[in-house]
Amino acid sequence: MCAGLSKFLANAKSLRTLKLSAQSLSGRDGTLILEGLRRNAAIRTLSLNMTIVSALVAPSNGAFTDYLRENRTMRKLIVKSYYPDDFAALHQVLRALFRPATISELELIGFMLDEASSRLVAELIGENRSLSGLSMVDSFFYGGAGTTEYKDKCLRITPWLAALGTNGTLKKLTMELACFSLDECRSLFQAVKSNASLKNITVDSIRHEDVAGICRALREAGVRERFLFGRHHVVRSPAVTLKECKELSRVTIDSIVLCRPDQLRTALCLLPSCSHVTSLILAVWQPLFNRDVCALIAQYITATTVLKELKLTLASITSYPADRVERALMQALCANESLRQLCMTGLRFNEAEVQMLVDKLQASRTLCELTFYPDDYDSTIWLVQKLSPIVSRNYTLVRIELPRHVVLRADLFSVDDAVRRNASLVSRAAHFVAGRKLRYCAAALEQIHWNPALVAKVQALARVDENEAASRISKIAKTLPELDGFMRAAGVVKYSVVCHARDDGQKQLVDIDGDCWLHIRRYLKIDDVVD
Repeated sequence: MCAGLSKFLANAKSLRTLKLSAQSLSGRDGTLILEGLRRNAAIRTLSLNMTIVSALVAPSNGAFTDYLRENRTMRKLIVKSYYPDDFAALHQVLRALFRPATISELELIGFMLDEASSRLVAELIGENRSLSGLSMVDSFFYGGAGTTEYKDKCLRITPWLAALGTNGTLKKLTMELACFSLDECRSLFQAVKSNASLKNITVDSIRHEDVAGICRALREAGVRERFLFGRHHVVRSPAVTLKECKELSRVTIDSIVLCRPDQLRTALCLLPSCSHVTSLILAVWQPLFNRDVCALIAQYITATTVLKELKLTLASITSYPADRVERALMQALCANESLRQLCMTGLRFNEAEVQMLVDKLQASRTLCELTFYPDDYDSTIWLVQKLSPIVSRNYTLVRIELPRHVVLRADLFSVDDAVRRNASLVSRAAHFVAGRKLRYCAAALEQIHWNPALVAKVQALARVDENEAASRISKIAKTLPELDGFMRAAGVVKYSVVCHARDDGQKQLVDIDGDCWLHIRRYLKIDDVVD
């Protein structure tokens, strides 16, 4: 099989992304794969797990590390852990990247790095002059040792400070801070402040007891705008975390952690004032979930204008038709205009409440992802039955998850078909914004340029932040109604519309004023232009 893969790789002229993983692979098979990789000049992104990497470096002749150094087409390398980690193989990969290469992005996913590997990553930052992005997700330094377990704290932070002091090319960095003490983090923030190129640092994990101190240190160092906390932080002290730590935009409130009624109530009462919270995971279990708690949740959902992602896990309780917590919650969700992603687990909704959700989905131009796992099957059946006849008119929803085995396949097919169509439109539109000037893609942008999912897709393709992605979409979308912009997008002209002069002096296309053309455009779409 690897011989066939090697031949395929050698002849794949349009392959841009390759993802390889295996549970076991021999050195001989690794040699075959490497032979195909070396003959390929098209791959831009290469993703490997450590089993593959170990097989590629198994011959011990440096062929794979030479491939990484000499490759002139690869831009991104992703290495995923497959326990137990082969640190010797990982070290070879990291050392190969010390020298300048075309690889500008490196991702390490799921590693428990020992001391030597942790120091080597820091040295890589200091030595490499081609990496603009380094991401270490679900990866822990120094064997996951806490700040009290590590023997020499001074040596732990020193290589990172030295690396940031010499690197002038790295722009984006994702790493954990849980292995460093608060004082070490302060030193790190000062090093970041002195580094002119490093503008975007995503913190993968921090210690709960240090969160307030770290947020304060960020403000004191003047680097708050450069840092983003990528994971949801579990709220343990509501008064401190929610009021003082404005840097935390993603939080989790769980009644298992806030197990006293006064703690949970304090957290819920503080939420409306938390304009910095854009993503919330809220889980309330028995016996703390009751009508009063539901009322506080509903008030927050109704009032917030900044919350974009909400994951609700709520215990089912006995309620009466006139005082149902499900109805209060659904009314709040229908009133909200900011949510883009909604996940609901628990509760039992009646048919009228499900109809409210369906109406919300059809009317919303912001809610593009829904996950729905109620405590009964009827709620799911009603949702799909009511949505399937009308979902074809929905151009917002790009993802839906629910218990699929309980609904009719025909109804589910209609929903899935609309969701797939919308996701395809978003993907095509994003590629147009990213520079792929095809009419097929332009027509998609014209149709769903307002969809929030498009912003996230452009972010991923162009590797920019949310504001920059939204700005690019708006700028390009504004050109489509114009005559020249429309004709370029439709593939009629390359730059602008030019008409040859007429002998009779009659008006031509370029003579139509802007208002008249915009009136015409109300009835004319890019898809209407035939080949």
